[in-house]
Amino acid sequence: MPRADTEKNSTGFDFTGNMTALIKDIVETHPSFNHIVLNKILVAISPSNGSRNGIVAKLRPMRFEGGSRTRVFQGFQYKAPEINFGKNSILYIVYFHLPRFLNHGNFENRLATVLHELYHISPSFNGDVRRFSGRNYAHGSSRKKYDELINIYTNEYLNKTLHPELSAFLRYKYTELKRRYGAIHGDMIRIPRSKPAYMPRRYPWSYRSVYPLRP
Repeated sequence: MPRADTEKNSTGFDFTGNMTALIKDIVETHPSFNHIVLNKILVAISPSNGSRNGIVAKLRPMRFEGGSRTRVFQGFQYKAPEINFGKNSILYIVYFHLPRFLNHGNFENRLATVLHELYHISPSFNGDVRRFSGRNYAHGSSRKKYDELINIYTNEYLNKTLHPELSAFLRYKYTELKRRYGAIHGDMIRIPRSKPAYMPRRYPWSYRSVYPLRP
């Protein structure tokens, strides 16, 4: 089990490393998350302004619906981006927006946000998101019920974990954590975008191309 940083050091606080250790413990502790394969997800940070309003975290799936590598949109076929880390094909990236994430709510809110994003991962762990029935496939028929379920899972995790120290860094606001460790750093990964798998060659229009002249 990775050890959580507890003392100020010259290298500062490794947000990616500590968040990865926390996610590992969540996956190993709570059965609702044990379908997650740790070496196929990455944790990244993304800069945000100091405002408390806005996105605090997000999950980026690396496949289309059903785990497909391609999809057709407006007549064009698009392919999912490929990211390989060592010998592992990455299926998900979890982004945390700093400093906004650490300034969001209290300890329980921040921990619930981590579980919230992890619960979006498909139970099939195929690179797609968990899809509920109905129009709002991301959160189901009720966002309130989704959040209530996550709060239950958060409390269950806190009661079951053997390593509560791994989530201790979530008790600090951004400036408090920075003051404690001197600096905060982590992996920054550009958001991968899908690309057209095939683009037909376009020719400039001309009178001759539409109405060819006779020889």
